[in-house]
Amino acid sequence: MGVDTETIYGSNRSTSGMSSDRLKAMTSPHLRPVYHIAPHKGRLNDPNGVFLRDGQLHVHYQYDPIFPDTPKCTGWAHARMDTRGERAWQPQGGTSVLEPTQPYDLHGCYSGCAVPTGDGAVQFFYTGNLKVEGKRIPSQNRVFLDGEPGEPSAYRRDEANPLIDAPTPGFTGHYRDPHITENPEEPGTWRMVLGAQTEEEKGAAVLYTSRDLHHWNFEGALRCVPAPGAQEGGSPVFIPEGYMWECPNLLRMVDKHDGKAYDVLVLCPQGLDEVEEMLPENPDVFLTNFADPDRCGYLVGHLRGTTFEVTRGFSELDYGHEFYAAQLIADQEGIAPGEALALAWMGMPGRDDAPTAQDGWVHMLTVPRRVTLRAGRLYQEPLAPEGAEWSTQLGEGDTRIALRDTAGNEVVRLHYDAAAQALSVSRSVRSGGSVRGLDRGDGNAADTRTFRAGPGTLTVLLDGAAVEIYAEDGAATASLQAYPEQAWATPEIIN
Repeated sequence: MGVDTETIYGSNRSTSGMSSDRLKAMTSPHLRPVYHIAPHKGRLNDPNGVFLRDGQLHVHYQYDPIFPDTPKCTGWAHARMDTRGERAWQPQGGTSVLEPTQPYDLHGCYSGCAVPTGDGAVQFFYTGNLKVEGKRIPSQNRVFLDGEPGEPSAYRRDEANPLIDAPTPGFTGHYRDPHITENPEEPGTWRMVLGAQTEEEKGAAVLYTSRDLHHWNFEGALRCVPAPGAQEGGSPVFIPEGYMWECPNLLRMVDKHDGKAYDVLVLCPQGLDEVEEMLPENPDVFLTNFADPDRCGYLVGHLRGTTFEVTRGFSELDYGHEFYAAQLIADQEGIAPGEALALAWMGMPGRDDAPTAQDGWVHMLTVPRRVTLRAGRLYQEPLAPEGAEWSTQLGEGDTRIALRDTAGNEVVRLHYDAAAQALSVSRSVRSGGSVRGLDRGDGNAADTRTFRAGPGTLTVLLDGAAVEIYAEDGAATASLQAYPEQAWATPEIIN
């Protein structure tokens, strides 16, 4: 189809690639980010096919260029960033790189991953979505990269596709999002995890193995069980349930606390019930667990066969209003051994009603994040352009921070409760008498998330409609969309 995407922005807002006439026509040009990936037009969602090569970070992502028109036309788009330079995203090719044109993916090229195979070669895997008489027929497919990433002609589908043409018996058509890593127990072989739903409508992750990335053997559904002496995670459930597990990631990391290797399973359970916990340190403070039914979190443990022995229970990876479908990569050039790099979708399923939709585009990706494992917890550090971060230290006293626009409108407020060691992030849905946020019609003037966060460095990124918050030196994060009426002002401590 050759759809023009021109999706990514560099470091100069005034020369971001949009014509002056189009900028003037936009309702809210100040909401367009500078150093977060966002579409010129259409709908962006999950990051896909992330890899590093020659100092360049390549990111693919789900992209529907005809949003909000229907039917959907979801494929992959591409951007790259020089990690050694100013960390500015650059568009590549000017067109979608993977489009739903094949009999097995006519209704969408859904999420997947990149697999570097040595000497600069890269293969991609994705879920093809096909619907026949209302029935979903998913397949897992391979694409070879024959040239420069971002050039549509460089993406060559395997003639043998689909490599996995249907779900294994016992699972529904919700069977998607391949994530592939080299098997650390048997180097030179590969393991794939897929998000799945059982016929009993329970969430699951299934495991496949391969010696050649072509022939895949079904090993079974992962059975998550507590390991002896297991620790509770950061959520009230040890192992999540839900009706579907999406976007699983399985990777090996080294804990910087004890120096041991652990398997980390990142997943997005759907259909969770919200759980509020009153903090004994402050009965007026309630932790917000699973504020949305679809969340992104992780388990830490050891994979033995198809049994995942959980050493630390489920924790949300990010507590913000918009964070989903994280993709993590490890064991690649530029990533320290035992660490990972992550990006996620700053959006949520079913939420396409952001004010930016008036200008024909919705959603962003987070900035890339360096991820480390410390005492069973994932710490995240933003890889943003120099000067983009605002930081302060949180310690023994309560702290309130206002995130305002240059007109003085308070858009987001942060409240750190030192005694409870909790951080509240409140997004205003009303500013200047008009609705500016995701007003769900319940009359509330703010949408608040509260989560555990101890003392340490608090870092804030403000970029158009993107807000990222890193608390306790990155042990707790919150990502959200917020909608100032003008450009952001410098955050202000208002104690």
